[in-house]
Amino acid sequence: MTEQERAEWENLNKLLMRHGLKPVSLAAPQSCRNISDMFVLDIQSSLGIRLALKTLLEDTDRHQRMMQGLMETNHSLRDEIRQERGRASRQEQRANDLENVVKNIKSKICQLEDETIAKVCQQQNQVKELQKDQEVSQAKYQQQQEKLQEQEKIIARLQKELCKVGMEEQQRVASQNKMFCRFCKRAPKSLLDQQ
Repeated sequence: MTEQERAEWENLNKLLMRHGLKPVSLAAPQSCRNISDMFVLDIQSSLGIRLALKTLLEDTDRHQRMMQGLMETNHSLRDEIRQERGRASRQEQRANDLENVVKNIKSKICQLEDETIAKVCQQQNQVKELQKDQEVSQAKYQQQQEKLQEQEKIIARLQKELCKVGMEEQQRVASQNKMFCRFCKRAPKSLLDQQ
């Protein structure tokens, strides 16, 4: 066995041990007592076995790296899924909160509409009552105006009558005075005249 071949086997044994496998023991044919426990390889077979083992170990390394990458990717995807679920849960909670806020606002709007309708109805009833009161007051005012006009007519008539009576009284007093003066100018002829 040449030195190069021995160095290649040693490198291959390091790779085998690094992967947790037993190394290949190299020995000269004359040093082995039990010939059934050993394989004798020619140079070509030794090279083929080394290449096959090296390729197998490289494939194993590549597969392990691929598996490690897949595991890391899987772990990363799980983290992303967990984060997305958390975000989705928060979004759903936010949507529920907003839905509750919208329901509360709609309820408030309905309540305000009901209160507004009730107030409008109450105000319309008050307006009707005020209109009735105004009509009654207007009728009373009209009656009072008519009574006042009648009283003014009566007062005017009474004033005319009073004026007439006053004039008649003045005329009667003047006539009495005139008669009295005439009577006084006459000489009394009897006791009755004097009286």
